Amino acid sequence: MATTPVIQAANGYLNPPSDEETLSMFTPQDAIAREIEEFIQNHAVSVEMRSKPEYSESRPHLKIPESQRNHNLTGGTLMGPGKVAVPPFVWSERGGKSLVSISYLGADLCGHPGIVHGGLLATLLDEGLARCCFAALPNKVGMTANLNINYRSPALADAFVVLRAKTTKVDGRKAWVEGHIETLVGEGEKPVVLVEASALFIEPRQAAVIEFVYPNITWHPSLSRHERNELRKQRGFTIWLTGLSASGKSTVATALEQHLLHLGFAAYRLDGDNVRFGLNKDLGFSEKDRNENIRRIAEVAKLFADSSTIAITSFISPYKADRKIARDLHATASQGGDDSIPFIEAYVDIPLEVAEQRDPKGLYKKARAGEISNFTGISAPYEAPEIPEIHLRTDQLSVEESVAKIMEYLHSQKLLTSK
Repeated sequence: MATTPVIQAANGYLNPPSDEETLSMFTPQDAIAREIEEFIQNHAVSVEMRSKPEYSESRPHLKIPESQRNHNLTGGTLMGPGKVAVPPFVWSERGGKSLVSISYLGADLCGHPGIVHGGLLATLLDEGLARCCFAALPNKVGMTANLNINYRSPALADAFVVLRAKTTKVDGRKAWVEGHIETLVGEGEKPVVLVEASALFIEPRQAAVIEFVYPNITWHPSLSRHERNELRKQRGFTIWLTGLSASGKSTVATALEQHLLHLGFAAYRLDGDNVRFGLNKDLGFSEKDRNENIRRIAEVAKLFADSSTIAITSFISPYKADRKIARDLHATASQGGDDSIPFIEAYVDIPLEVAEQRDPKGLYKKARAGEISNFTGISAPYEAPEIPEIHLRTDQLSVEESVAKIMEYLHSQKLLTSK
């Protein structure tokens, strides 16, 4: 399926490796890379930085999901033999106060023969200064508002460099940073400053709804949702099916997805069982894990809907508070004056006794026997929606009638364009 990489990438963003884990994620593939790696690992600057408890060491480019690195300039396109030979080592001071990083810049990064391109140095400073201050901003993300570059000396290729940055001021959503790139030298030697920079970064107002951002990203505005909807000729939204196990959520969701696809709409179904094989395979069924399960799904559904795809989710999602979080994520996802993303709660309603009679997986029987704990409707609560947009009594409606009722609602709200 074409959407599988989207799930993989989303899983990577939602579950990034820790700083410590990134330090063991890179294996040099040739002798040159191994030599570069060992030199940086054992250099006096690296040893000194590791001795400072206020700094954490990481290789942040390795937090980018592998499937997305080819789409990232510094984390993929410019990484590899002859370029940025190994992922840079970075030491970040707590609270976004300062940062030090070491890189090796190869001969394929030149403007003039043997001289590293000035545009690349500016890019490295933009990223490094941003990474320095993000931890000082309220939601740990920002966009470059201003970047001033002052070139001091030619940067020779096939050489090690050190980037040093310091946050000089923070005021609400704004952070000012200064930094430079210098040569990496031995103990007692004086480094040569190659280029200096100062910058202003501003956290976007919509950053409050961005829960997961990997460390080396700088927020840049893109297409508005309205523009994307116009280009794709449909509007994205989420249909959230909730109800007891065996109520028919997955059956209705599957039929609805097929019906929308046959009509020419881009739609994708996220199913409770299927998602637990991948994105949420690390979660159990305690209340805490159930909450996290729904939060992750809400984030993924929002991404699909924001891409002008109709996201269909079928999850028990037993708690009102969790469904409210999912709804609020969509409501606060406005950008560039766009409306919020529509969130349609569909209550797939069925009496508990009917669900137990159906019991296609034998789960109710096991729950009654005490073989399954925290089972919704038996040993864990289900909090029914009070005012859902759509109410389906699947013990009284056929699958076809349930789909027709959903379609009737979508047309009444003008969520579907003519195909």
